[in-house]
Order: sequence, then structure tokens, then C-alpha cells
Amino acid sequence: MKNIYACLLGEWVNLTTSHATIDDNKDANVWWEENGTTLFDYNYVNVQYHGKNYRIHPSFIQVVTE
Repeated sequence: MKNIYACLLGEWVNLTTSHATIDDNKDANVWWEENGTTLFDYNYVNVQYHGKNYRIHPSFIQVVTE
């Protein structure tokens, strides 16, 4: 299982377990499968978490496989 983490305002949040979405309201794991290999082709990633939208640099995304 993959866990997708993002650093939001200095706090690392597990986007997979918090049911956050990334770009176009996609589930974190679905988004990773579609865009993981081209992640750094983008200047930013939109993360929707607890009713707020965060625009972060791709370097603030980490993937942990267990």
C-alpha cells in the first residue's frame, strides 16, 4: 500500500488516510498512479485538504510504500 504525504504549512499530512484530493479532486493514490512519473514537470500541485486548497511545489510530496 502506498501512502502519499504532503507538507502543508510545515506539517506532514497523510493524504491517503485523510481522504484529501489532489488536482481535479482525484484520490491521492489514483493521482500518483497517473502522474507520479511526471511529477516534476509541474511547478505546483493543488491539494484539497479539510475544505482548503493548498498550492505546493512537488518537492513537498513524499510517497511511502509499506
